Amino acid sequence: MEQREVLEHLLLEGSKAIEVTVDPPQVQLFLLYLKQLKIWNQSFNLTAITKDEDIIVKHFIDSIAALRAVNIAHGSHILDVGTGAGFPGIPLKIVRPDLCVTLIEPAHKKSAFLHFIVGLLRLNNIDIFQGTIELFRNRYPSTALYDYLTTRALNPSLMFHKTHNLLKRCSKAFTYSSKPMDRTTCPIDWSFESDYTFDLPHAHGSRTISVFAYRSEFSSVTVPRGT
Repeated sequence: MEQREVLEHLLLEGSKAIEVTVDPPQVQLFLLYLKQLKIWNQSFNLTAITKDEDIIVKHFIDSIAALRAVNIAHGSHILDVGTGAGFPGIPLKIVRPDLCVTLIEPAHKKSAFLHFIVGLLRLNNIDIFQGTIELFRNRYPSTALYDYLTTRALNPSLMFHKTHNLLKRCSKAFTYSSKPMDRTTCPIDWSFESDYTFDLPHAHGSRTISVFAYRSEFSSVTVPRGT
C-alpha cells in the first residue's frame, strides 16, 4: 500500500473510531493540509509534532473529536483562541463546512500559514485575526459574539476571563486536555456541563474534551467579517 493510501486509511479509520464521519473529499483536504504543514514547518516552528501519523491522530483526529463532545448547531460561530497552525478550528471547518470560524493567533509566521492554508483549501466563512485575544476584544468590544469558544493552547481559566464580552448568552466553551479539567477554576459566570473522554487511535493516549456553559445577560447578534 502506498504512503498516501496509508494516510487516507488512517484518517478514515481514525475518524470512524471516534464516530465522526469524514468523506473522501474531506480526506483529500486533510492530506493537502498535512503536506503544507510539513513544508512550512521546515522553515517555521508551526508544530513540534512532525510525523505523518502523529499529525493526523494528535492534531486532526483530536480536533474533530469535539463534534462528538458537543452538539454544535448548523451555522454556529466558533472562536478558536490561540489556534497555532489551525487547531482545532480548521479541522472542524473541513468536516463541518457550515460552521463560521474565527481563528486568533498572535504569531506572525503562524498567522501567515493560516492565511495561506485557508486560501489553498478554499475554506469560506473563516476569518483570521493576528494578535492576542485582548487586542481582538478591544477591536470588537461589543459586536463579536460567538456561540462556541475553544482552545487547545491557552490556559482555559485565562480564556474564560478574557472572552466574556465576545460570547452570546448561553454560549459554550470546549477545551482539550489529557485529563478532565479542574472544575473549580471556572469563574462564577461559567458552569461545568460535561466531560467527553476518548482514546486516540494507535495507542496515542486518552484525551478529554470538557464542555462549559456560559451564563450572562450580555447578548447581541453581530459577528465581524474580514478580520
